[in-house]
Amino acid sequence: MNLRYCLALSVISLLMSLACGDAAPEKAVDQPVGQSESLDSQTSDTASVTSETSDSEVSAGLFEYTGALTIERTSPAAVVLKDGRVFIVGGRGKGQGRYAGIHASSEIYDPSTGVWTDSGEMAEVREEPTATLLADGRVLVIGGRDTLKELSGDPELFDPSTNTWTQAAELIDPRESHGAVLLDDGKVLVVGGKNSMLRQLSSSELYNPDENSWSEAGESTEARINHTVTLLSDGRVLSVGGGKDDGPYLKSAEIYDPSTNTWTPVPEMSVSRALHSATLLKDGRVLVVGGKGKKTSAEIYDPESNSWTSAGDTTDPRAEHIAILLSDGRVLVAGGIGVISSSDIYDPDSNLWSTAAEMGESRYRFIAVPISGGRILIAGGLSSNRATASSEIFTP
Repeated sequence: MNLRYCLALSVISLLMSLACGDAAPEKAVDQPVGQSESLDSQTSDTASVTSETSDSEVSAGLFEYTGALTIERTSPAAVVLKDGRVFIVGGRGKGQGRYAGIHASSEIYDPSTGVWTDSGEMAEVREEPTATLLADGRVLVIGGRDTLKELSGDPELFDPSTNTWTQAAELIDPRESHGAVLLDDGKVLVVGGKNSMLRQLSSSELYNPDENSWSEAGESTEARINHTVTLLSDGRVLSVGGGKDDGPYLKSAEIYDPSTNTWTPVPEMSVSRALHSATLLKDGRVLVVGGKGKKTSAEIYDPESNSWTSAGDTTDPRAEHIAILLSDGRVLVAGGIGVISSSDIYDPDSNLWSTAAEMGESRYRFIAVPISGGRILIAGGLSSNRATASSEIFTP
């Protein structure tokens, strides 16, 4: 029995030794290169999975910081110049008191360098002006408030070819909180707003850059401030919503026809809206989103059928946000009054919203413009109720 027991122990010991030899722990330690190659392979697989995940989330997009403005700006105006650079002007920055720190300065962003550079000062400071790119490449800046909450002076023209400012002809009715849009014939239509006595205006007028002159463009059916004006595909202009600063707000909409110089009411929206957004879609319809009063709803106006249809709801209520057409025909909607850094994307083909990436910080009263590569530049605004100089780029 003792002999058999010893033989059994010997066999078990031999088997255990062979098993340990197969695991070869010493060999693994002696071959760090082999182990490293194995880890590299695993890392590569992980990177591949991450890449595939990112590819599947392309629709969410990405926000990345770019060069900061030279000064904090909230409620500025901006346009894309003919050469693809971005021009921003006016707005309010740091200062004592609600209306202190209003700017006369302007600056230009170069997408190729990611840098903002100074482009001179206007004769007047302006908060909430409008800026319209003219056919000849100059920029017409109109209206806004000055440091004393009074109307800013006459319109001004910026020439990016010489980096200089000149005075433009005086408006028939000086105004702020108006809308402005370039017509197909090269004239600029200015709509509504309020005058120095804070009276809301139903008047509209046309600027002729060739003659540096203004002419009347008829009375709209409603006096409007904080509304939107959108150039339609057929050359007419849709004016939507608006209302007093503290309400009530308007459901109404109307269309201006340059060929007859007249305004015609169209069917009302489903809800009243002010400080909302309106975006011309590639198929000629207009997407209207949000508005003051914590509205999440969106709707679409179809000029062909002269009717409104529902476009669903955004994730967060939005007012004083941005909405901008992406190169693929979808619409990016981001920010809004309050601490909102979220963004949504609307797909007109499916009539559905999807959650997109978050901005680096919350923003409202900021600007957004398209730049090269199908990207969107956003800049300035109020972030947690403080004016910011930061800029970000959204890549779909």
